[in-house]
Amino acid sequence: MDLKVNWTDDFKKLYQQRGQQKHGIRLLALWKIQSGITETAVCDLLNKTHKTIRAWRKLYEVGGLDALLSIGSGRGCKAKVDLSETLFSDINALSTERKGGRIRCQDIVDLVHSKYGVKYSKPGMYHLIHKLGFSWITSRSRHPKSNPEAMETFKKTLKT
Repeated sequence: MDLKVNWTDDFKKLYQQRGQQKHGIRLLALWKIQSGITETAVCDLLNKTHKTIRAWRKLYEVGGLDALLSIGSGRGCKAKVDLSETLFSDINALSTERKGGRIRCQDIVDLVHSKYGVKYSKPGMYHLIHKLGFSWITSRSRHPKSNPEAMETFKKTLKT
């Protein structure tokens, strides 16, 4: 797929002016393509993928030099709202709902996704719940179908 780019800017001159700033590699890539080097050779030279080089060309084609040189701040954080207070109470409520048994990390991941619309991986959720002060060291769990009265009766009638 060869993009049609209107090469109105002199990328060599722009690269020489701006140097190795954070957008310099983009200018270098388009300078090399503008001078006739193949996209594959530019990928090898800059250790970038074809997808990245094409994305830079597309940015320039659609939005010009300003779009090419605009670089975002990263992927951002997971949740835009502070989940600490409400999530803490939601996890506690989930544990009391169970009436025995365990809460798995996947249960909390599903809870956060369904209630807040934020998707976490298990390692990300472990990090979040650790920040909230939860620990996976728990007492021995009780089966949800267990009968506490029958267990006490058994203990009292057990012959030693």
